[in-house]
Amino acid sequence: MKKNLQSITASLTDLAATMPTQKPLSVVRPAAPGEPLVQFSFSMRRSLRRELDQLALSNDTTMRAFVLSALKEKGLSGVTDADLLDLRKQRAD
Repeated sequence: MKKNLQSITASLTDLAATMPTQKPLSVVRPAAPGEPLVQFSFSMRRSLRRELDQLALSNDTTMRAFVLSALKEKGLSGVTDADLLDLRKQRAD
C-alpha cells in the first residue's frame, strides 16, 4: 500500500509541475501606466453567476469585461477599450 501511495504521489507531482500555477513567471512586466486597479466585488445568486458566465462566454469575453461593457452602456463614461481587455492573456505572455 505504501509503495502505491508513493507511486501516486510521484505521478501527481509530475503532473502538478506542468500546471501554470507551478511555473514562475519568466518575464517581469512593468506596472501598467495610468490609474491603479482596485478590486470590486458584490454578491449575487449562484444561478445569476452561472448565467453571467455563460453570457460572457457566448460573447467571447470575460465576466469582468462583460460587466464593464454593460456599465458603459448604462452611462459609465470612464470605461475605455483598455478596460475591456482580458488581463489573463496579458499575464500569460
